[in-house]
Order: sequence, then C-alpha cells, then structure tokens
Amino acid sequence: MPSDQNLSEWDAAYLLGALTPEEHEEYERFRAAEPADGAEQAKLAGAVGLLDLLSPDEALALLDETPTAQPRESGASLLPTLAAAAEKRRLRSRRAIVAGMLASAAAFLVIGGVIGYTAIPQPEPVRTELQAMAPGQREGLTASLAVSGEPWGTRLDWECRYTKPWATDVAGYDLVVITRDGAEATVASWSPFGQEATGMAASTLIPTTDIRAVEIREAGTPMPLATTTLA
Repeated sequence: MPSDQNLSEWDAAYLLGALTPEEHEEYERFRAAEPADGAEQAKLAGAVGLLDLLSPDEALALLDETPTAQPRESGASLLPTLAAAAEKRRLRSRRAIVAGMLASAAAFLVIGGVIGYTAIPQPEPVRTELQAMAPGQREGLTASLAVSGEPWGTRLDWECRYTKPWATDVAGYDLVVITRDGAEATVASWSPFGQEATGMAASTLIPTTDIRAVEIREAGTPMPLATTTLA
C-alpha cells in the first residue's frame, strides 16, 4: 500500500483521471481523512482547463528549472499566472492542438509532484459541434458540450449561460465526469463572470468509451445543473 506521502503526490493524476479504479478509491479514502489538503486540491482543479489553453512552449515555460533563492510556487498559487497566460493565448489564437494538451498534462503533473508525460506534437484534432446539455432541476444555467475521443483520452469543450441572478453569485462550478463504473472525477472548475462563459476546454485521460455522463455542478455540491449522457 502506498504511504501517505506517496498518496499526497497523486493530486494531479487524480484530477487528470489517470488513476486506476482501485487507486481512485484509495486516493479518495486518503483525501476524506485529510480535509485541509482536499481544499488545496480543489483549487488545483481549475489549472487543468487553464493549462489546456496554453501552447506547448507556454506550458513548459512554467517549469523553468533555473535555480533561485525563492521556493517554487505551489500549484494553487500558480493559478493567477496560468489565468493571465491563458487569456493572452486566447486573444492571440483560438486554436488548441493536441500538443498543447499533452504539454499541459506534463506541466500539471510536474506541478503536482509526479512526472509522467512528455509534450509530443500531434495533428490538430477534428472539432465536434457543441450540443445542448439536458437542464437540471434548478433553473438558472444552460450549457452546451462537445465530448471528443482522442488517442490519449477525452477532450471536453463547453460553454454556459447564467440566466438567473443566483447563477452568477455562486463561488464556482465544477465539470464532473462520471464513468460507467460509477466513479467521478472533477476535470475543470471555474468561477462565473458576466452572463456567460464561452470557449472553455478541459481534458482527461479517461477514455471516452468509459464515460457514462458529464455534469456541471455548483462547486462542492452533488446536484447536477446540466447533464450530457453518453450512449
């Protein structure tokens, strides 16, 4: 059985959906006993979508190994830097290629303390049109989603609109993938700004064939506000 120290280094693999079902269950038992660390992990969840918007060079630049007198920033403290870099990238280009996502995975795994992936350029994937998600019981959020199978896992693109005042007042939202065996993985988190959020993207190593449903939830709650069920 892995030690607590080793389990604490599984954050990135968990958020990227890279754990086996057995490891996923063991990790969640560990985190349930460490609520303070779980709060830190929730902050890191938003980095997956932000890193996906960066080019390979931009993602790998975050891993600069030049020695300094200052300690390296933690994954959570890097979120403002990632957000700023992602916004600059969005203004320059809307294109996102598989190489960018693989570099993002590499960067995120190193930030989390686990090195397991290398940025390898790949051809640009075919885009899938967004499809409306089924609304949940609470009105106030509408969303559209595209789920694209890739050789390395699954890409998710989505957008949402906030149609009730409460929807812009919440602290944040989670994009949750539910596998066919019932396991859940939060693949992205974001906070509402304005009346809509567009151009959002995330990736997971979970194969598309293993995904039963994708849900948007208010952060920290189990109730789905929008759902897409895969055949």
